[in-house]
Amino acid sequence: MPSPSITLFSTPLGTGQGLIRATGAEAEKFLQGQFSNDLRALQVGCGQWSSYNTPKGRIIANFYIQRDREGFWLSLARDLADPVLERLRKFRLMTKVELERGEPQWELLGVAGPGSGALLSRILDVAMVAEANAGVAVEDWIATRLPWADCEAYLLIVRAQPAAALRQSLAAGGAAPADYGAWQELAIRSGVALISLATTEKVIPQELNLESLGGISFTKGCYPGQEIVARSHYLGRLKNQTYRVQAAAPLTVGEEIYTDALPDQGIGLVINAIASGSGWEALAVLRAANSADILHAGKADGTPLTILDLPYPLPLDTPKEP
Repeated sequence: MPSPSITLFSTPLGTGQGLIRATGAEAEKFLQGQFSNDLRALQVGCGQWSSYNTPKGRIIANFYIQRDREGFWLSLARDLADPVLERLRKFRLMTKVELERGEPQWELLGVAGPGSGALLSRILDVAMVAEANAGVAVEDWIATRLPWADCEAYLLIVRAQPAAALRQSLAAGGAAPADYGAWQELAIRSGVALISLATTEKVIPQELNLESLGGISFTKGCYPGQEIVARSHYLGRLKNQTYRVQAAAPLTVGEEIYTDALPDQGIGLVINAIASGSGWEALAVLRAANSADILHAGKADGTPLTILDLPYPLPLDTPKEP
């Protein structure tokens, strides 16, 4: 696996992520009432992190949402794409919005590493915007720069037919082809967690650091779970947040984390994990008060964990606006 910290690479993301497409005259209105972020100011080509929550504020799925000329794209964990699509359709009622899977007509592609924007600009013959969450959308593709700290990365949605030629051009231009694991490793090091079927409805948006990642609006109005999310923000009730951790042995998504101080009570949950050159790396939601304790995955005397740095301030370390 190429090292995402130094290597320019491209990878199809379809093995780990799925696509949902929302179009129609009332697509924005419908999604605005469902998700945690504000879609109204999202321009064509641009994107943002967001989440779809239960009325109790638990994340059903989080995703990167991009806007093109026809509507919106949701890129989320592949094993949640169909359940989320079914749930959205259930609440659509008489709203003028069409909801469907993007595959196989469209392909999700990630391009990351120093110079990735310049390479895409040459290949696509369009200047890529360097600003986070900004991008370009044309008839056959949309490309948006992800808001990943200390990392140049672009998320592309491309029609299936030109996607193969685009991958060939990227390889010819010096981008190393990679598998989905390389993208996962980069996301983990960037502190960007993705809820999957094993972790759905287990945490609230702030616990996933979505507030730090710009995935929550506190001024947009009502959506499922909005009251819980707002209460955690304004009343200081957030106790857990996402940390990057390292282990010498395999880590499993969804397994609980324990501390010597509370050996009979889980104080965290593994959200994403990947084998890396230094063993295993993961993003885990942990109780902040126990983050300095001796940590183990799976059971009280399980795999030892070490906390690593993240490239952005954690929610509980960030001053709140009045």
